[in-house]
Amino acid sequence: MFNFNDHLQELRANIMSLVLLLSATIIGFVWISIGIYHWLSTCLGAVWGPIVLGLICFIPIIIFAFIKAFARTPLPQNRSEQADATVLNMSKVFESLSGRSPFLVASAAIIAGFLATRFPALLTVFTQILAAYAEDIKTRAAKESYTQESSCTAEKTTPVGDADEHTTK
Repeated sequence: MFNFNDHLQELRANIMSLVLLLSATIIGFVWISIGIYHWLSTCLGAVWGPIVLGLICFIPIIIFAFIKAFARTPLPQNRSEQADATVLNMSKVFESLSGRSPFLVASAAIIAGFLATRFPALLTVFTQILAAYAEDIKTRAAKESYTQESSCTAEKTTPVGDADEHTTK
């Protein structure tokens, strides 16, 4: 059986190790920064040492600004085609869930809306999963109705002698 307690303990241990790793990294960066501050203060003086250290801290921001300034932006795609595909996928979701519980339909609409805005490529995968789920439910219902019909016809054709046999005991 699926044991939630073991999984929760494993998740807790992973989170604790991640927190300890991040805190050790931050403490390490603080000590490195203190060392660089003292070294720059002795080499450049009490005024220019902290200024250079501040500029060193801004290097990642400067690199990011240069990358954004000189990076090529992708060509814009036709937004109407993307919107049409999104609307088509959303309608497939609602069509496949017709006849299901309103909570399921509402939650599927929320998830599909989130995927359409944040991860449009995953929306088609989500709709395929929901369509497969709806088909599976329909085939199960058809199988169940077939077994009920066959059991009803079997009860009608049962000989009366069998019922007498069990009641005489």
